[in-house]
Amino acid sequence: MRCKAKSSHSQYTTRITVQRLAGTADAAGHIDGNTEANWTTYTTAWASVRSRGGREFWRVSQVQSDVDFVFNCPWSKMLENATPDMRILSDGKVYEILSVINVDLANNSIEIQTRRRTT
Repeated sequence: MRCKAKSSHSQYTTRITVQRLAGTADAAGHIDGNTEANWTTYTTAWASVRSRGGREFWRVSQVQSDVDFVFNCPWSKMLENATPDMRILSDGKVYEILSVINVDLANNSIEIQTRRRTT
């Protein structure tokens, strides 16, 4: 992946895979996002990651939690075009994409805000 980032690439130590839902739709036109086989790789990148806190809550008589993370990557057109209907895989964990930001519109870095749900 070519990048235009001016900063040192040594800060990007975490490998991420951005995936998109690409399975076969059922009769109602719905693709099951809970089935791993329905996800395909959109792009891969190196990133730095930081947590932004989280929360715990009750759902169906179970305690669940959300933890928010921000992945910062060198700018690429593929990453800039990632959308919230995609997800990130990193170190065996799944992160829902909440937003994708071209930092300062400078085409130097991309900030991907995510949420990881745990039970």
